[in-house]
Amino acid sequence: MGRVAIWRITVAVVVALACTGMGAGSAGAVLGHSPAGADRGPATAWLCNPAMVTDPCNLPGDTTDLRTGQVADPPPVTAADRPVDCFYVYPTVTNQPALIADLGTDPVTTAIAELQAARFGSQCRMFAPIYRQATLFGLTPALLDTDILAPAYADVLNAWNDYLAHDNHGRGVILIGHSQGTMMLRKLIREQIDPDPALRAQLVGALLLGGNVKTAPASTVGGDFQNIPLCTQQGESGCVIAYSTTIADPAVSIFGNSTLDPLSHWMGLPIGPQYQVACTDPAVLSGDNEAVGLTLPSAPFAPGIISALLGYSAFPRGLPTSASTWTTAEQSFTGQCVDANGYRLYQFQATDPAGQRLNEIPLFETHLVDMNVGLDRLVSIAHQQTINWLAHR
Repeated sequence: MGRVAIWRITVAVVVALACTGMGAGSAGAVLGHSPAGADRGPATAWLCNPAMVTDPCNLPGDTTDLRTGQVADPPPVTAADRPVDCFYVYPTVTNQPALIADLGTDPVTTAIAELQAARFGSQCRMFAPIYRQATLFGLTPALLDTDILAPAYADVLNAWNDYLAHDNHGRGVILIGHSQGTMMLRKLIREQIDPDPALRAQLVGALLLGGNVKTAPASTVGGDFQNIPLCTQQGESGCVIAYSTTIADPAVSIFGNSTLDPLSHWMGLPIGPQYQVACTDPAVLSGDNEAVGLTLPSAPFAPGIISALLGYSAFPRGLPTSASTWTTAEQSFTGQCVDANGYRLYQFQATDPAGQRLNEIPLFETHLVDMNVGLDRLVSIAHQQTINWLAHR
């Protein structure tokens, strides 16, 4: 099958589903127990957990930068390098032929954990639950209010309570989510953390990408959260980083518009013209205004719809790869928050238009690589937030 045919098929499937997503899989789930009073769903199944022998969130850090040809090989990370924890909820990933995913292992969940979360393993112990998410085939019914998202949130809430009861022990926490994972964490923070002063005090930060976090206009609060603000300063802790990426000004997108957001409505999250979608500039928050790279694991992504979209659309010349565990692509990017055609997004520009091209997907912009463009800058923000949080305990 030719590249154009595959592009048409995959885009047609994803656009028709009106979903978000990326792909991944898991290498051996760890079962936990939900504490009394939590949702009576299944016991927690962990995709990433420090107790796991094979953990997709624990990869070596060696990286080849194709922009310079340099190879970085940092020393192994020790427990002292991880003074806080991360709680990661992955995006829509599964290719399972069902509306709601089961709690079994799946190669695409492993791949997404490696793609998005593993780089943060240099900063924190990583906890990531497997959850009964709305699948690539289930988000269209979810748009019609069929409670398809309810099992997903029940599992994430169970996992959060399980983590607090058995693993947290007063440690600081960074919450990391993308797409459907961000939707889950928006609700979790809104209902469990934002109203609770003790839990707010443990929040090192929250990185919520590709999921339409909302505030009151010209405010850092007043939408999803009343007490936890958007981050506005370098190294600031206890706050939220949120944006969705694009290259061109969007004509129609499922990201960046406070009104065109039915999934938020069905999850009981703010929606409407009285709110604005958050866009926090990672260049400001990191103190790094230099052009950033796009960093990915060098291993091939697990087969499926998302793999096809990455390989035939986002990277028409093929995914960057090298002999290292990680590869930074040839191209560099700068960016800023923009308001265009009713959408509020973080817009990237390539510093060398003749370099390796990154394409957009209709309705989704550059959603597939929200986390990976400037991934090391986000890791730096997590590091700076940790230092600040520890200094003010």
